[in-house]
Amino acid sequence: MPETAPALPQEETTGQALAKLPGLLWLIRLRSLAAALLAAGLLALPGLLWAPRPWAWLALTLLPLAAACSWRYATRYFAAYQARWLPEEGVVLNQGVWWRSEVWVPMARLQHLDLSQGPLDRRWGMASLSLHTAGTHDHKTRIHGLPLAQAQALREALLPRLKAAPEHD
Repeated sequence: MPETAPALPQEETTGQALAKLPGLLWLIRLRSLAAALLAAGLLALPGLLWAPRPWAWLALTLLPLAAACSWRYATRYFAAYQARWLPEEGVVLNQGVWWRSEVWVPMARLQHLDLSQGPLDRRWGMASLSLHTAGTHDHKTRIHGLPLAQAQALREALLPRLKAAPEHD
């Protein structure tokens, strides 16, 4: 039985903050941890191969330090990550820890939308909504970590011309 997407409520001009699931925090942590451990391992590897004894302490220090830093970074990134839906206007996406950005996607520029789920997204009931736009160098903006029903409802709300198209029987 297919799940019906709930309607998104109409809000004032500040918009509606879109939900981000705790699974998104774990996904960000896994990606950050993998990158940090890989980088720390690659930094320590030459020393372990050519001078094992003096460099062994570096490997033992770098790996836990990289893990702790990546865990903290992922937590801060998740806290800063926010998407808002402004009815009749578009979507605003804020993200970043060190370099922060705000991406404004007006409804008038939307070309099409993609809804995707990876294996971990399905495990945690999340989906990513990709907003493809016209007339900009950033032709695609992706909103991660949305509940599947909310992502489907947002997709329907952002493309009203799909609702207005005549149905063929």
